[in-house]
Amino acid sequence: MITNRRRIDGERGAALLGAVIVLVLLLSLAAVMAVNTTSDTRLRGAFGHSLTGFYAAESGLNIGMARFKNIFLDYNVPTGSDFTARSVAVGDRDVTYSLAERENNPKTAVIPAGELFAGVNSQQYSYVVSAEAENPIGDIEARLGAEFLVSYIPLFQFAAFYRNDLEILPGPDMILTGRIHTNGALYLSAGSNLSIGDAPALGANSVQVSAGSGLYRGRKDRSLCEGTVKVDKLEDVVAPTGDLDPHALPCNGSATRLVPQSELDAWQGSIRSDIETISIPEPDIIDKGTGQFWGRADLRLVLKLNSADQLPGGPMLSHAIEVQTAAGERDAARTNAIHQFMSDSAWNAANSTYRGTMPVFYTDVPLDTAGCFCNDATPTCIGSTLRLCYDGFLPHASVPLLPLPRGVYATAMGTGGNFDLDYRRGGFYNRREQKWMLMLNINIGDLLRWNTANGEPLFDTEDVSDGGLVIYATVEGPLSDIENNYAVRLFGGANLAIPGGIGVVANPTGLTVVSDQAMYVLGDYNRGIVAPGTLNAWSDQTIAPRQPAAVIGDSINLLSENYWNPNCVGNNCRDGQSTTNLGAGSRRGATTVMNAAFLGGVDTTPTGYAGDYNGGLENYPRFHEDWSGTWLRYRGSFVSLGEPFHVDGAWCGTGGGCNIYDPPNRDWNFDTAFNDIANLPPLTPRFTFLKQRLFAQEFN
Repeated sequence: MITNRRRIDGERGAALLGAVIVLVLLLSLAAVMAVNTTSDTRLRGAFGHSLTGFYAAESGLNIGMARFKNIFLDYNVPTGSDFTARSVAVGDRDVTYSLAERENNPKTAVIPAGELFAGVNSQQYSYVVSAEAENPIGDIEARLGAEFLVSYIPLFQFAAFYRNDLEILPGPDMILTGRIHTNGALYLSAGSNLSIGDAPALGANSVQVSAGSGLYRGRKDRSLCEGTVKVDKLEDVVAPTGDLDPHALPCNGSATRLVPQSELDAWQGSIRSDIETISIPEPDIIDKGTGQFWGRADLRLVLKLNSADQLPGGPMLSHAIEVQTAAGERDAARTNAIHQFMSDSAWNAANSTYRGTMPVFYTDVPLDTAGCFCNDATPTCIGSTLRLCYDGFLPHASVPLLPLPRGVYATAMGTGGNFDLDYRRGGFYNRREQKWMLMLNINIGDLLRWNTANGEPLFDTEDVSDGGLVIYATVEGPLSDIENNYAVRLFGGANLAIPGGIGVVANPTGLTVVSDQAMYVLGDYNRGIVAPGTLNAWSDQTIAPRQPAAVIGDSINLLSENYWNPNCVGNNCRDGQSTTNLGAGSRRGATTVMNAAFLGGVDTTPTGYAGDYNGGLENYPRFHEDWSGTWLRYRGSFVSLGEPFHVDGAWCGTGGGCNIYDPPNRDWNFDTAFNDIANLPPLTPRFTFLKQRLFAQEFN
């Protein structure tokens, strides 16, 4: 019994010992699990904090990149304090970001094949932006860095570049070369044939058509698809000659249709739809006082309304013509110089291409006096003679009862070049706006040559800042900031007398003329050739090389070489030139040559409303004459940053029904010289294309 009890007690002891051991093991395991759980919680918390820090640093990185991008959009590059580290609060984290510049900035580069805007020349700047996030207890939780390229892509390297919807719907056959882009939707149709492609003989070796909001085959103003539209593919397999192969974009019925990307893929990249919206300059870049062009202009010429002024020895007039500073104040020295230019009859008689025509003057609204029945609603002066509608006149030798308007130079009557000192000249009626215009007129060619011949009192002709000369011209009056009847008109610009020129020097300067009001160009503009005294491709003899040139305004209006009548100064003095019907001889156009990039506002066509068509790209420039049977030979670039701000007259069509214009034969093409950045006009607007190359991150 004792033996059995001892055996039993021993078994109980062993069991108890085993239980104790198991208990110890369980307690140890529980302790380990507790430690692991605590560690995991801490790790998760640390990871969560690090992730929060990462997102905060990423926000700082994006804020920095956006800020630096805005510097480029303002036509600047980072300098000085731009490289100083800055702080921003992101939640409860303090984020510090900074910028560092890579060496050898900038570089001129061509965007490679296969990328958006392939073939475009750009100025590229390389930078590294870094950001770090600090938590509330002072620990750095995350550091991020990115290297990025900023490419300046000039808008004038496109045949057409629009902010809003772009419609290309020509009636007669039309051939376009160069790149076409819109941030909006693109509508393609044709009365007959529209072709968009390369032109190796002209130096246009690629084609790209791109839209931000879809490409439509057909019209926007109504559901109608017609004509033949062809766009070159990025291939040359049909009789390979270096000329890309055209490929038709069919209607597939009579209604307007959205072309799917799967169909556009057949063009192998030459047509791209629904691309990311591109950040481009705002229309206010042309504003007086605050816009980049005003601030950087070499000359600011202003018709200041309701500010009495006169030329030395001339009559006192209601409106002043003056030069202003960037602050908008009268620049006395340069105003005196411009007045000398305006009254220099001896130089005019010996040198002007429009001898006897005052080189700077204003075109006024007809007087509202008894016996003169000219107004916006009745522009043809019913019941009166023209002599009653203009403020003063000189008798015309051959037709004394139809006088010239006040201030017309005596050479119009054959007496040798002297003229009076009244700088008011007749009137111009805009039938599209149905308004008489208050217009500042500038003989731009004479202005350049007189300034050089007289010691350059107005500007340095060889200025190279911003790429060359920038002249800003405007009308300052009570309606300047709203819809109005103000305008600037350039004439005498067939030859722009600036040293060098395209094909003459490697980096020509050129001329950009800007206005915040409606802009008119009268006659041949910048016809130039490389070898003075020879004939160019259009058989127009010239005396100066072609310059990098741009004309920028609220809208772009073109008048033919035939519009200027020396006996009338082109301003309604004889038979009411701008107020007659299209059939009148004084409104007949003549073949005209223009080489300049254009930037102006265009109307927007409402979707699906017949009759509200804006005229399309083919009517980007506004016409005012019967051009039928004549040619407008144009090389340049059409850019629109939005709608006109000061004019809202609708496009109503051609012919006698509207009595506004009949279109010219269009020999229009992109100026391939603009493919070289050195040949771009001064202060060419551009968009900024940002591309990230490297990204690095570090967690603590």
